[in-house]
Amino acid sequence: MPPYNIQVAKGSIKCYLGEGPHWDPVKKEMLYVDIFGKGVLRYVPSTQECYKVTVDAGPVSVVCPVQGHPDKYLITVERDVQVMEWDGKSATPTSLKKLYTVDDHCKTNRINDGKCDSAGRLWAGTMGYEPAPGKLDAKKGTLYTFDLDGKVKKHFDQIDIANGLAWTEDNKTMYYIDSFSYRVDAFDYDGVAGVITNRRCAFDFKANGVEGIPDGMTIDANGNLWIAVFAAQKVIHVDPKVSKKIGQIDFPTKNMTSVAFGGPNLDILYATSAEHFLSAEELAAQPGAGALFEITNVGAKGLSAGFNYRGPI
Repeated sequence: MPPYNIQVAKGSIKCYLGEGPHWDPVKKEMLYVDIFGKGVLRYVPSTQECYKVTVDAGPVSVVCPVQGHPDKYLITVERDVQVMEWDGKSATPTSLKKLYTVDDHCKTNRINDGKCDSAGRLWAGTMGYEPAPGKLDAKKGTLYTFDLDGKVKKHFDQIDIANGLAWTEDNKTMYYIDSFSYRVDAFDYDGVAGVITNRRCAFDFKANGVEGIPDGMTIDANGNLWIAVFAAQKVIHVDPKVSKKIGQIDFPTKNMTSVAFGGPNLDILYATSAEHFLSAEELAAQPGAGALFEITNVGAKGLSAGFNYRGPI
């Protein structure tokens, strides 16, 4: 028997394409998104309540609180970065305000994943149009930062699917995933300037015999990565310092999308999943598809909760 325990988070709402889990330690709740369900969700473990707000403008792929504004959230909608005002319970937002738009050269692109770093700047990357599995409009994505002074910076392009981000405790290394590269890359990171250099491979899926597509990830207090693996029913535990897989959690559904530590002690691993790209037969056999999972006894704690956005609104 595995040491860990997996269950669907009681009271949580299933998603078509769940993503972007973000633990808010102040409100003690897990935020996540349903990309093609055009929704932002907030799950409160202590009461087992979950609320969903629908953003009609388009797919929502990132959510994080805005520092100092309890009812405001930074979200991404298609190619836009927006501020959403929401009371946390209503089915529609109080207001939406567009801050930035990227990738005007390719209007079928969308922002796919992003996080704020410890300074509060948003890192987010785009991807090309994907009408069916493996039918991606390749190498159309770009990695951006939306900085504290309101400037948008392009770091590099030629991305297939911009995905997982994580930073080390000393803020000197940033980890990043382009899903169709089948690897995790590391960069030297300047947390003050928000600059990345010296790109190199930290973990290669194919070289290590790991099947599936790397998706979202998080980092624990030991500096090890937890990576959701799409199309492979698992989350893997990786020591990026020695490029070695050191553990695995197996799930009852195929498409795992992202992970984040939460709970009062940051010792509960939350994992999002998706119905996206599953056949009718697969959906019937996988009732947990699209669920928010809660995994306990994983033998690790998160390095930190999610960081709030501190840029201009």
